[in-house]
Amino acid sequence: MRQKAVNRCQTGPFFLRALFLLVLLLFVVSCQGRSGERQIEYNFKQGVAEVELSLLENAPPEQLYPNTDFQIVVTVDNKAAYDVQEGELRLIGLDEKYFDVYPLSQIFSLQGRSLTNPSGEKAFLQFDGRAGELFLNAEEYAGTYFLKAAYTSTVDFTDTICLNADAYGIYTGGCQLEAEKTYSGQGAPLAVTRMEEIVSPGSGDVEFRFTIENRGQGTINDVTLLAAQLGGQELSCSFKGEEEGQLRFRLTPEDQEAVVLCHRTLRGEPSYETTVTLQFRYTYEIKEEQELRLVR
Repeated sequence: MRQKAVNRCQTGPFFLRALFLLVLLLFVVSCQGRSGERQIEYNFKQGVAEVELSLLENAPPEQLYPNTDFQIVVTVDNKAAYDVQEGELRLIGLDEKYFDVYPLSQIFSLQGRSLTNPSGEKAFLQFDGRAGELFLNAEEYAGTYFLKAAYTSTVDFTDTICLNADAYGIYTGGCQLEAEKTYSGQGAPLAVTRMEEIVSPGSGDVEFRFTIENRGQGTINDVTLLAAQLGGQELSCSFKGEEEGQLRFRLTPEDQEAVVLCHRTLRGEPSYETTVTLQFRYTYEIKEEQELRLVR
């Protein structure tokens, strides 16, 4: 009997330790699960993001000396949520008498931010240079030049809306139409910032007016509407001020905004929620000012 009592005393602490470890393990697994869910639920296609340019440290050095070699290494970092295609980085404005650089342009393409690549893709583009001579008795020369990047990318817009053939807004037991909605961006410099939904009295025709704007630091040139759907069915669209069916529009440096008009006939359908989706392709340019300093 004494031996059995001793065994019970020894197994008691072991059981408590095992229970504690089990509870701790369940807690850790639970925390990891919640973290994974947050990552899966994170939407990269929001806000404003674009390709960013920067110089690698000490490439080039702050000061260059006559008849010496140097390198310019540009970091091209895609912070947007979409892939970049047909990218070209050019060095413009260098005075060849002082700085001989080769090549003056390079091609790049970069993946956008996603669940499998949350930081996006970077490229390190190297340009080899050689410093020339200072003019006569000059002690130094500072030359301004520009990093100019141009590329093509896309942007997607999706939202859930209410379709209601009742032009007078009478509540029929379904959803309620929102005449106007605003947005902060879809993870690119080009953004859909406003949507208006207008129902024509009597006809049941609904018109959507999508305002698109450049919210980035660069310049958008051409914009093409690749797709427009309402509940999985194509919408008839065109850019405001253009011929019907015109799906390409060129922005100007002074006016980086446009309006897309889309329509559909509801045919007396009761109010219900559905999705509206748009996809655009655009060309984009960014320019960063830099300086090379040649000293004696």
